[in-house]
Amino acid sequence: MQIATYGAVFFCVTSLTIVWTRFSGGLALVWPGAAIAAALFLTIPRSHSLAAAVTLAAFSTLATALFGLGPVWAIPFALVNVFEAWLIAWLLVRFRPQRDYVESEIGIVWLGFLAGIVGPLAASIPGGILASQVIAGGWQEHSFSWFIAHGLGTLLVMPLTLLLASYKKPVFARLLKRDRILPFIGMTLLTIGISAVALLQSTFPTLFLPVVPLVLASFRFGRFGAAITVLLITLASAGTLGADTGVFAELTIPLWQKALFLQFYLSILVLLSFPLAVALKQRQRFMEELANREAMQRLIADHSDDALLQLDQHGMIRFASPASIRLSGRDKVVDLHLAAFFSEFDKEIVDGTLRSAAQYPGHTEIIERSVERGGQTRWLEAKLRAIDSSKHQASAYVVTIRDVTARKLDEIQASREARTDALTGLPNRRAFLDVLEDQLEFADEEPFALALVDLDYFKRVNDSYGHAVGDAVLKQVAEIMRESANDNCFFARLGGEEFGMIAVGPARETAAIICEKLRLAIQRHVMTDNDGGTFNITASLGIARIAERCSSSMAMQAADGPLYSAKAAGRNRLRHAQDMGRHGENRKPPLEDSRVAANS
Repeated sequence: MQIATYGAVFFCVTSLTIVWTRFSGGLALVWPGAAIAAALFLTIPRSHSLAAAVTLAAFSTLATALFGLGPVWAIPFALVNVFEAWLIAWLLVRFRPQRDYVESEIGIVWLGFLAGIVGPLAASIPGGILASQVIAGGWQEHSFSWFIAHGLGTLLVMPLTLLLASYKKPVFARLLKRDRILPFIGMTLLTIGISAVALLQSTFPTLFLPVVPLVLASFRFGRFGAAITVLLITLASAGTLGADTGVFAELTIPLWQKALFLQFYLSILVLLSFPLAVALKQRQRFMEELANREAMQRLIADHSDDALLQLDQHGMIRFASPASIRLSGRDKVVDLHLAAFFSEFDKEIVDGTLRSAAQYPGHTEIIERSVERGGQTRWLEAKLRAIDSSKHQASAYVVTIRDVTARKLDEIQASREARTDALTGLPNRRAFLDVLEDQLEFADEEPFALALVDLDYFKRVNDSYGHAVGDAVLKQVAEIMRESANDNCFFARLGGEEFGMIAVGPARETAAIICEKLRLAIQRHVMTDNDGGTFNITASLGIARIAERCSSSMAMQAADGPLYSAKAAGRNRLRHAQDMGRHGENRKPPLEDSRVAANS
């Protein structure tokens, strides 16, 4: 059915073309048949191409035999015409498989190049040779006429044909809508009237006038309007040329040159209107997509718990979703700086992050800061990205801000648990070593004291009273240490019955006194077993003064030496190590026993 329909249209159009535009027994001045045939080859399955070619050849033969050069040469011309249409379709599919010939600017360029130049040029040579056998003149002249006529006809008609073939429902059904039929009729009448004024008179140079309805049709009816308007102008121009009246009658040049001028004129109209109509169509689609996207974004923004913001190049808020009020703690954030979400001390950090985002568009920068909201500490996370950048200057930013307090508290708790001894609640060995390494970085400028504490005969406690009692003893010792701890004195459980202490600042000078008081407190503390009985434990301590940078293992060894000496000397005592420093005058006497002095 489709092949038969295209064949009938092909026959009618080519017959009318031969009758109206074939002057002095020569070739037709314009040939739209190749466009119709090529559109058929583009829209049918490849397996139906042979049937289409036979049908088109039959109709072309009939049209040429009845209205053109007679039956003798009708079949050869029909074969060349069908070959030209098939070649155009093959070239378009081969070099532009996207098939966007009337959908994009690049598609129009390929359509104009392949269908308006390459295809007609390839067929013009055999067509010109055939024409030279029937019509007076050299084959070069006829080939040129063939190329111009077929190229123009294809360029004028093929966009309209492809448009009609691409519509899922008839385009005329759309035009019959009440809000479109009257404007379309008015545009058609306006085009006919202006074309008549421009072409039928020769007093004034008015060939530019048809451009007005052409542009209006492109704006109002898109590609279809542009194609129809060009077709109407083409029919009017061909009619006046054939009647040798109006502006063309005043041209003092041969008829074939007049036809060439007309074809050039119409080609300019096509190249002006159709890309414009396609660009307008793409703009309309873009605006529709933009409107849909904006509606979706506003829907998301209105129902999102995150604040969605758009900033200008200076970081000032130009758009803010409803969640911004809750997260900022303000009644209004539009026209405020992004730093309004954070504390006044964070503005420098926010500005620095904005500058970093501007330098790397497309890269997401993150700000995570604590803020006070309603007397509570909350954590906000802002993710921002520069939309565009020109010479390191962002044109705008998009930002999302969310409350990450729950996650942050979980992270803090996880970090605390990772650095806390589960039994005693004191910092664990990992936390102790972190503090130790931090202090060692500046030990040559800020010396500190390091002590190791080991409970005496603790294995006997576990063996005699059980591990539950042993755990209770460790907890009570940890509580005694907590009572001695402050900002300058740090205690930790290193493992088993071993503990550590770091004293800095003022506590460094009294570290020995602190350690001795701790030893006495542990000795005097009464422990209880499961049966209600009581017992006491003691502790041995080794202390060292660290006054130079070294590894953590070396620092630990410096305190471990006096601890071992304290145990070897009978336990329940404190021993000092020599300073680990470069200044010999600051060294304490080695291995001093502090137990007797403390008990005297």
